[in-house]
Amino acid sequence: VPLLAQSNPSGAERLPPGIVASKSDLYLRRLWGLPSEDLKTKPKYLVTFTVGLDMKENIDKAVKKFSDNFTILLFHYDGKTTEWDQFEWSKRSIHVSARKQTKWWYAKRFLHPDIVAPYDYIFIRDEDLGVDNFDSGKYVDLVKKHGLEISQPGVDPNSPFTWQMTRKRHDSEVHK
Repeated sequence: VPLLAQSNPSGAERLPPGIVASKSDLYLRRLWGLPSEDLKTKPKYLVTFTVGLDMKENIDKAVKKFSDNFTILLFHYDGKTTEWDQFEWSKRSIHVSARKQTKWWYAKRFLHPDIVAPYDYIFIRDEDLGVDNFDSGKYVDLVKKHGLEISQPGVDPNSPFTWQMTRKRHDSEVHK
């Protein structure tokens, strides 16, 4: 049986140069103008939130805890995306919408290793995680210091709605 040579899908050969790329990422780029003006700096970290409009205020507080060194990616499970435009940061964020999906459904489809490779760390945050005492810079420092490959911020130890293993322990910096 002869092997078929791999080829582009029918019609792809007519695409203009620059449409098909061998690599991709989540950095936002302009549709026109000079590509060199697109990225003044490349964010080192990616943070995602799977969100519904009912958590808008908590997400606003959370996003404000992250510096410009973070790309913000919102996965909308309720299909409502334009309602977030009231926040200035939302206009610089990436929005992906598919109704009634979970954070892991999105992660498997949109956080492919090739896409997230440029980032030093990827944070997949829950929308209801409290942020009053959260500092993204200190958190990144802890992750680096302890060489953590996967982590979750500690939840208030007095909260009845958390697993014991994710509760903040006052007697240590991190627990594994």
